[in-house]
Amino acid sequence: MKNKNYLIVLLLLVFIISCTRQVFVTKYYLLEYQPTAKNEKLLLEKPIPGRVQVGNFNIPRSYDSIRIIARFSSHQINYYRYSLWAVRPQMAIADELVKHVNVYQIFLDCKREFLDSRPDYEITGQIHQIERFDSEGYSAAHLKMTFYFYNYESKDVLVSHSFDREVPITAGSMTIFAKVISDIAEEEVENFLIKVVEYFYPPEVDSTQVIK
Repeated sequence: MKNKNYLIVLLLLVFIISCTRQVFVTKYYLLEYQPTAKNEKLLLEKPIPGRVQVGNFNIPRSYDSIRIIARFSSHQINYYRYSLWAVRPQMAIADELVKHVNVYQIFLDCKREFLDSRPDYEITGQIHQIERFDSEGYSAAHLKMTFYFYNYESKDVLVSHSFDREVPITAGSMTIFAKVISDIAEEEVENFLIKVVEYFYPPEVDSTQVIK
């Protein structure tokens, strides 16, 4: 009888533990945006004659992962265990950049890779930091990058664009973090593409400006 009661108590304890055990579900977040052709500086009468290949961006080893990074201080980072990027950032931003170029039809063709021919130009870059600042009382999305547009044959860099953006966000919301990172990427890709267009079509100098 004692053994039977002991077994019942043991089963009851197992049941209580299983009911109170917290279940963690892995969630995946998209670094993604939908570009629209609204910026007059990027609206051309016809595409620039040339084909552009967009390669993956270089990224430090510590960031080369689908794991989202939490930075607590200058010398301390951690990885969220159950919050992951759906696509590695260096690939996701490259994919979005191709979409952005093609929405505006800036060039005759823009792809991630040309298999049967060689492109005229290439876009690559460096993701220096992509992370969430997560300290007591403060949370922010942080993205630091450099874009390069260069001649495919000569490898000469024709245009570069660097930025370091930090935007405060609501603590605890990983969805907002992913959205803010995506918004930063969209804004800075557009700034970079404006520089590329101005390389081919320099803005007119104000003739009324006094030259000293």
